[in-house]
Amino acid sequence: MRISNNTYETAYKQFKLDCNIDEAEKINEHIYLAPTKINKGMRIHEKCDLFFRAVSFLGNVYVMADEDTVPGWREIFKNSSADWFFSFDNLRKIDYILKEYDREILDTHIYYLPDEDFAVRESLTDVKYYDEKEIALIKETNPFHNALCYSTTQPDVIAVSKADSDKEVAMAGASRDGEYLYQIGIDVLPEYRGKGLAVSLVTELKQHLLREGKLPFYGTSEGHSLSRMVGVKSGFIPAFSEILACKK
Repeated sequence: MRISNNTYETAYKQFKLDCNIDEAEKINEHIYLAPTKINKGMRIHEKCDLFFRAVSFLGNVYVMADEDTVPGWREIFKNSSADWFFSFDNLRKIDYILKEYDREILDTHIYYLPDEDFAVRESLTDVKYYDEKEIALIKETNPFHNALCYSTTQPDVIAVSKADSDKEVAMAGASRDGEYLYQIGIDVLPEYRGKGLAVSLVTELKQHLLREGKLPFYGTSEGHSLSRMVGVKSGFIPAFSEILACKK
């Protein structure tokens, strides 16, 4: 299991935009801190506020925070460990400080990037693909809300579905989250879960995006063990985590 150099470089280019790394200072061996800046092509979550953001990527942590708060974060994080940056103790501390500015941690997520050593699977023939225009047409009737989110900042651009007779029972979708990263989501009707549909569709869409020269990633919460297993079985490996903040 490994992440290729090309995947690493592409993901890092995205994080440079997301966390303003070009203007970051190195405050200890593995933690970087930069003032908030809106960069074209950065990932912007609808519910989140860019007052504070942190991305942990393969041993380093990149923090972007409101310029007026940078001196305070510098002092707080100067002795922090990148490996344990997402510990509950550290998250509690961050959340406590954010509340002073009428913000709070919205969520933390773990994200997966493609495994370079994962064997390529034969493309599925009994599936249906949707392009961006076709996705828009099914918005009102779409039952697969974990696959297609219809976000204004993370637009759904492609989807693939599986049907049983004439009924669609599972769908994987990909949103263009930033300049360089496309996030895959999956949804299966309850009565069809446990049959391998999630893995087969996520794998199919991942391979399709890679063939198109796009870098897919897969995200879930730390406690969602079934979703994490889907990511691993589909040829993804854990690569980065993120702290997202929002206004209270």
